[in-house]
Amino acid sequence: RTMKLMIIENSSENQIKCALRIEALSERDKELLDLQIKVVTEKEYEDRLDQADVLILGSGLGDSALTVARTARAKFPWLNIIMFVTDKAYAEGAFRTVHTEGVRKALPDGASPNDLLQELIAIQAEFKREGRARDGQVIVVCHAKGGVGATSVVAALAEVFATCNRRTMIWDLDTVSRDLSRSLAAVGDESRLVDGWINGSLDVSRESLRDALVPITDEVFLLTPPSGIGESIDLVCHTDAILIVERIIEVSSSLFDAIIVDTAGQMGPATGALLRSADHVIIVIDDGQLGITAVDMFLSVLKTLVGNSSKISFLVNSFTGAYFSNSQLASHLESGHDIGKHAWRLPPVPYDPKAALWPASGFTLFSKGSSPLRDAFLSIAAELGIVNKNQLPDQGESSPPRSGGWLQRMLGR
Repeated sequence: RTMKLMIIENSSENQIKCALRIEALSERDKELLDLQIKVVTEKEYEDRLDQADVLILGSGLGDSALTVARTARAKFPWLNIIMFVTDKAYAEGAFRTVHTEGVRKALPDGASPNDLLQELIAIQAEFKREGRARDGQVIVVCHAKGGVGATSVVAALAEVFATCNRRTMIWDLDTVSRDLSRSLAAVGDESRLVDGWINGSLDVSRESLRDALVPITDEVFLLTPPSGIGESIDLVCHTDAILIVERIIEVSSSLFDAIIVDTAGQMGPATGALLRSADHVIIVIDDGQLGITAVDMFLSVLKTLVGNSSKISFLVNSFTGAYFSNSQLASHLESGHDIGKHAWRLPPVPYDPKAALWPASGFTLFSKGSSPLRDAFLSIAAELGIVNKNQLPDQGESSPPRSGGWLQRMLGR
């Protein structure tokens, strides 16, 4: 959501002076704050207060600034007000009295642009906590060994989130076989933009990210791996990729409700950055003996990379349904790693042979499978906190697949 700033000053000269404080911020900061700026005089501001989130009162208003603040807060108590005063007035303690009129912060004219930036970032953080600004949750899906269905889980979760009206980005990090991209028939030129990020010919920005995304439905977008071999190697192995990955997460979190990353077994500096920045780390395992022993070895490395074990969740993808239950798997792995009961709260994905046919079908594991399987994924989405349980759609045995948009996308390609 755009942060709407309204600058109120008494003359064109002072308005420009105040606006230049915003221009002094870095392009990156202005983009992430997504600022929309209006400049008005004290004679016209009252009719436009409903168009503002933040008021910036210039020092040229003098004593009338407090009247403006008082009037604005009376009409819209949630407005954030930042007031500039002359350096002399600030030194004389003007900042001590402004708070009684609802002013959030008083700054001297000589303040650094970073002082203003700090307040704007704090306001944005409050907006995110209140749900007034998007703060996308980062979900990293990984696995200890191949063939456990991690890619299927990523696609299915994306469809669940879309079903619940959550704008979602899925990120394919499989630089070798590109399973997620191929399963969704995403074979366009968008990956060349990812190449540009890696080789330094293009900056990661809102605009370049939007251009790099492959639309799957109105709510789901796919970020493909790089197309070049050199860029693919650098993304996985080079430490410079850490800053690129962090920037992608930073930008995408302001555009999407959820970012789901398919690590595809890749382990390197970029993966480590993703694991550290993730809100949730899902380890997909199967219900067989090889799954247990692989995860046992994998956890020793993963816990170090994640840093905070409370972010880890296990998701059992029951390929057979004939081997180990969640409780048996937990009993075995907890004895050596002590992740905690919280890590085992996600319901297992029921075995469903029909669901395995989803790649290139136009559907995902979620909409291709049976009602119990769909119920499991809806519960997983709720447990992750991406959707509210009260908002989950009702699933019936006779419910048809709910992903016409996916099918249309596939046929379109």
